[in-house]
Amino acid sequence: MKKILSLLLLAVAIPFAMMAQSENLTVNGTSRHIITYAPKELGTQRPLLIACHGYNQSADYLKGFAKFETLADTAKFVVVYADGLNKAWDISGTSDLKFMETIIETMYSRYQISKKKVYLTGFSMGGMFTYYAANKMADKIAAFAPVSGYPMGGPNASASRPVPILHTHGTSDEVCGFSSVQSHINAWVKFNGCNTTPEVIQPYPKSKPSSTASLTRYRHGKNGVEVALLTLPGKGHWWSMDEALALTSVEVWNFCKRFAIGADEPEVKSIVPEEGSFDLVPSVNNTFQVTFNVPIDCAKVQAVFQPATGSPVNLEVKSEGFASTVTFELPADAEVADGEGTLAIRKATTQAGGVLAEKTFTYVYGVEEVGETLNVDTLYRSKWFDERDAIGEGIPSGWRRITTFSDGSRKVVAAGTKDCGEVRMKYFTHDGDFDAGFYLSARDHSNCNLAYGVYNNALLPLKVGRYTIRFRSIYWSEGAMNAKATFGFSLKTSTNQGVFSAPSLTSTGTMKEKDGQKVSGSKEHVFQVDITKATNYVLNFDMAEGWNSVIFGDVMVTTTPTQADLYKGTFLRAMTKAQKWLEEDGGSSADTPLAKAVQKYADFASTSPTAYTAATRELTSAMDKYEVTGIDAVSADNRSASSEIYSLTGVRMGKDKTALPCGIYVMNGKKFIKR
Repeated sequence: MKKILSLLLLAVAIPFAMMAQSENLTVNGTSRHIITYAPKELGTQRPLLIACHGYNQSADYLKGFAKFETLADTAKFVVVYADGLNKAWDISGTSDLKFMETIIETMYSRYQISKKKVYLTGFSMGGMFTYYAANKMADKIAAFAPVSGYPMGGPNASASRPVPILHTHGTSDEVCGFSSVQSHINAWVKFNGCNTTPEVIQPYPKSKPSSTASLTRYRHGKNGVEVALLTLPGKGHWWSMDEALALTSVEVWNFCKRFAIGADEPEVKSIVPEEGSFDLVPSVNNTFQVTFNVPIDCAKVQAVFQPATGSPVNLEVKSEGFASTVTFELPADAEVADGEGTLAIRKATTQAGGVLAEKTFTYVYGVEEVGETLNVDTLYRSKWFDERDAIGEGIPSGWRRITTFSDGSRKVVAAGTKDCGEVRMKYFTHDGDFDAGFYLSARDHSNCNLAYGVYNNALLPLKVGRYTIRFRSIYWSEGAMNAKATFGFSLKTSTNQGVFSAPSLTSTGTMKEKDGQKVSGSKEHVFQVDITKATNYVLNFDMAEGWNSVIFGDVMVTTTPTQADLYKGTFLRAMTKAQKWLEEDGGSSADTPLAKAVQKYADFASTSPTAYTAATRELTSAMDKYEVTGIDAVSADNRSASSEIYSLTGVRMGKDKTALPCGIYVMNGKKFIKR
């Protein structure tokens, strides 16, 4: 009977996957509206995130700017945008608490979500309700993330257990003043037993050095919880989707996903060798050390390595009892073929019964030689500026535009059409991020699609393997509606079978409607796609947001370099260049940063991507700072006062930098490098 029930639940789940489903639930006799999104291949026991809108707003409105769907596609969790009655939330009674319970039970029945990993976030009044639910539903919700909202009657921390809280707020909030936020933070820090001296990270995130945001963390609370405040200086009553700052949706998910009710579910904190390590040799690199967040039962945990070819290999567990760090070893007689293999850690079980079903990591066995250039084949690269005279503001060769109207009718514009209007080419200066791009806009249509690979004379044949697809985009003029336009990219077979989809892409920067522009501040989009069938493929760009608009350009499809070529090869090529520069210098001092870096890494070798990245960064930085020594600043040619260029031996080269071959030169007594 249990098996039949599971099959029925699976059958129910299929129609809802991969799309936002608008639906109504009955709660205590009242019809309540939600919008549900579940990604493809969700699996079971995945998290659920419930998001609550602000006062006088709606679930659809919150969905429009929070865009949790993109995160859900990658992290595999269910998102529910909930609608409050009369566009408000009950922050004193039980009606919306029951609503939340009904959502949880519905998603459990439909998708078999993990009831230990249910999270709640809300904006403005939705944030007030999030705090209210923290006190009333801590047994059903693992973590809470209020945004720009708190109880107006003052702090009240009285939950049934310590609860993790991330509060996000702008310092210039004119609705819920920022000055009152700290009192609520302090109340929950005390209730949760967190350290009262916080860790302050600024700028935040660290990956954005120019960000003005900061994260204040009160850590080490009871049961491992923490309270955190994400501060957005100068920002008002809003949900931040500003690429220059911390992104609210990303931070909400990254915070919440760390917590589960029970707090004993195992997670992998680190692994040695690190994932992605290459040039591995079975007789040498035969041991893996996995560190978990909590001790796990070494008698139950399993590790299986699947080589590039051949049968899977069961690793031996070398640790005993319950341990946070567990050592696994390949058997002495294990056969591991050269190529990319996968290590799967299975059935990691805690003393309290929490289980990590499976976690996988990739490694590459076999030493690979690398060359003077990165081994990458370019299958397609847009060279649209070359066609400017032929098509003007039209459609370049190989591309097709289809606009679809609200009545279902379509307008097709073929490749090579000149000055076609609507969605069309735009041209810029050569020294920017790209010099020609598509102006993509739905305008007054319900959808606009641009595709490459649809014509017999312009196909995109891909063999089995991994490919990298990249392009750049920038918002176009005021049509981007305050820089919030979204567009989609997908890769399909020529028979319209979907292979990869990024449906809700955002951009950066803004171009104005004027001639002679330089594209600056655009966003690079990079995707890696595994192709399992050799056939012809189609690139698709689409937009369905009214008059919103974006420019995209510099479209490339290339093979993906191997790990060794990408990391070891990049380092070796940087080292070769650095050594050549020192030789051309003709005896530069050994005290220069470049000479020291070359000496430091002369015999460097590793299997770690991180180690090679650090070494390459140090060499590159030294080259950027490299200054020629042994050249007088002033000579008989009076070159310190001259704009002329000299070789390192003092030979006059002329005045035109662009005419020089690549190398190192001196101008005005200063070294410069022509690359």
